Amino acid sequence: MSNIIKKNESGFSLLGVIAAFFIITVGMVGILGLASTTIKGSSLSKMRLIASGLAQEGIEVVRNIRADTDWTIWHTGVSNGDYIIQYNSSILIPFLETSLRFDPSNGLYQYDSGNNSPFYRKVSLTKISNNEAKIVVEIKWQTKGQWHYLTVEDRLWDWR
Repeated sequence: MSNIIKKNESGFSLLGVIAAFFIITVGMVGILGLASTTIKGSSLSKMRLIASGLAQEGIEVVRNIRADTDWTIWHTGVSNGDYIIQYNSSILIPFLETSLRFDPSNGLYQYDSGNNSPFYRKVSLTKISNNEAKIVVEIKWQTKGQWHYLTVEDRLWDWR
């Protein structure tokens, strides 16, 4: 047995091994980068979906408060301003920079109980005329040091 390498014997060269390692490494970095971006995107999508639900809830709560009351009484009883509202209350509370709480026992966002959530909701009411009012609901939340905002606007009219 001879340990001498002959010219026509094939094998891996050091250059070939380095090139293969480089190609595999670049491929793995690309795959991991894509996976990381996908995870971040799905997390942001989840937060936007929750924020849109909270904004819609804000509009619906104000509509329900208005629907349960005569327009004139409601319109004269409410002032232009910023408020916080809750799904199970018909009271407009002056706005405080307070985060909504998430109650895992019932899956609801509220101010009364639960764990602090990243979401803040501000409901702004503006009387446009004697027959019209504007509702603007702003949801904001912070993820990884960056603030995100979602704003929804609706109008209420004296339709009765």
